[in-house]
Amino acid sequence: MDVFNMKITKLLAGSLLLFAPIIAFAQAGTVTDPDGGTPVGAPPTAAPTNTVSCFDYYTFGSVQANLTAPVTSAVSGTAITFSGTIVNNNPYPIVDGSLYVKIFKSRGSKNDGNGPDVVDQFVAMGDITIPAKGSIPASFAWNVPSYAQSGDYQLATFFTTSRKFNLLGLSFTDDVVGNTVPFRVSGEQKTGVMFSKSGVTVNGSNYFFAAFPPRVSATDPAKVTATIKNTTNQSQQATVSWTVYQWDALLRKNAVQEESHTVTVPAGGSVPASVTVTDTNYPVYLAVGTLTWKDTKSIVGIRFVRDGVDRTRINFPAVTTFPLVKGQETTLFSCLHNSGSSAVVPNGRLELSILDTAGNVIRDYVYTGAVTGAMMGVADTFIPARSYDAFRLEARLYDGDNFIDEAVLDYDCNDIDPSTCTGGGGLPTTQLFNLSSLLGGSSGSITVIIAIIVLLVLIVVARKFLHSSGPSAGPTMAPPPPKV
Repeated sequence: MDVFNMKITKLLAGSLLLFAPIIAFAQAGTVTDPDGGTPVGAPPTAAPTNTVSCFDYYTFGSVQANLTAPVTSAVSGTAITFSGTIVNNNPYPIVDGSLYVKIFKSRGSKNDGNGPDVVDQFVAMGDITIPAKGSIPASFAWNVPSYAQSGDYQLATFFTTSRKFNLLGLSFTDDVVGNTVPFRVSGEQKTGVMFSKSGVTVNGSNYFFAAFPPRVSATDPAKVTATIKNTTNQSQQATVSWTVYQWDALLRKNAVQEESHTVTVPAGGSVPASVTVTDTNYPVYLAVGTLTWKDTKSIVGIRFVRDGVDRTRINFPAVTTFPLVKGQETTLFSCLHNSGSSAVVPNGRLELSILDTAGNVIRDYVYTGAVTGAMMGVADTFIPARSYDAFRLEARLYDGDNFIDEAVLDYDCNDIDPSTCTGGGGLPTTQLFNLSSLLGGSSGSITVIIAIIVLLVLIVVARKFLHSSGPSAGPTMAPPPPKV
């Protein structure tokens, strides 16, 4: 390959790469305000100007995970499969969804305010898109540990979008859950090593998993202690890992502290395991302890609140219709609240934008003003000047000039419901957005670069054609006459 062709090929390859609440207050039962709530003892707060009721647009429990298992009993060391449908009851589509699950083991009928033991928790399905009033099939398996103790178990489901916004259950609790599937595990194991949920304290005070989260000082360290019990007749070793998150454990970036160590638990005895949380930047923390023994897990999630620390939070931005249709009214909305203990936080700013696949603004809206502890909403109704079956929704939250949080959601008819697509083919929406971002959001630049790529392809094809034809030899000359 000559230098010219090599340079073209490298440039072409490089160009193509461009396309390559504190509701821990919520208890079992009806939950209408899943991620926030007026702080205990605070007087009712009037809704700020230019706000709406969040619950005119957002409904907790509006997604359901209707799952079953083919068997009601599983043997330890085998897998049990759960399958069914995930149903979206909203009049708008769900994008960037995740099905999160917990595996509970019953602790019997005793009601001590702590609920069942948690023996596993994980994201069962991600990147979920569901049409408005639609459903999708769901299926996944859980491998029953070989050392799992016999007893009654339960699969509990939770559904979020952007790994942030709760539409079914609350992943940071063991009592506010979505749909459940009971099953039994049968095996030889009757004893084991696990956390005792009745032996958890925060700064020395008893902790209850189905109660209000305890409040601690805004600045002092918070010591979380859990009791590990060994019901076997031999001394056992186990590994205890602590990960402390701000708010919840669904996003890795929420982690603020991690540590791990090995413990030895005497036969029939118990030992404490502690983590001291020194971070003071956030109002709500979740300390997740994971004990691993043999191939089993025992998990505790301990949530507490720092008094006097405030932080506003986005909750579920979306649009009320999809696709956007020229001349038909739609509403851009989002909920937000203060996740700290104050009834009101001043100087909030929430920026909402809808962008086309070239990065051009279709619609934007900005709310500035107070943000309440109780969940509140903002909404902007508009009529699109043209139709869009692919777009991006961006939500960015500020406290004054300080950036707090964001959510980015891509809507694409090809992913949501191809029958609603009105345009022709083209690149997937996410690739178009990535290209737009690299080029500074200019649709004109995108047109130019695509034209350049097409031109480069034509040049390469032309060069290959010329090389395959070989050099021109000129007119054919008759051979000289033989010498006599």
